Amino acid sequence: MKSRGFTLLEVLVALAVFATVAAVILVASGRSVSNAIRLEDKTLASWLADNRLQELAWTPNVQPGREQTELDYAGRRWQRLELIETTSEPGMLRVTVWVAAKPNKGGSEPIEERAVQSLIGFIGAGS
Repeated sequence: MKSRGFTLLEVLVALAVFATVAAVILVASGRSVSNAIRLEDKTLASWLADNRLQELAWTPNVQPGREQTELDYAGRRWQRLELIETTSEPGMLRVTVWVAAKPNKGGSEPIEERAVQSLIGFIGAGS
């Protein structure tokens, strides 16, 4: 009675197919994790920008200017830059808020260029 099994070539082909499939799955899962982190960053930065715009809308006598702030939110360090400008419409101010994760090492790029999220809104100057 002759026993039948896999040849060495068949085993090597099966391993090659398995290795290829495993590599594709690993790359796909890495991208998925990366996208999830990016989406979380965008969501948190969006909340920070929107919160600041709402604070300014309720603050009396907001003046045009530029202010940069560092803050802790959701266990992370963030940098926020706000630019408040007059508009052609009397009594209205244009507010632009940029939010970026604070770099681990002293990054020299401006917040506007590395911002995860930016938000533009309009508020009443005398509100």
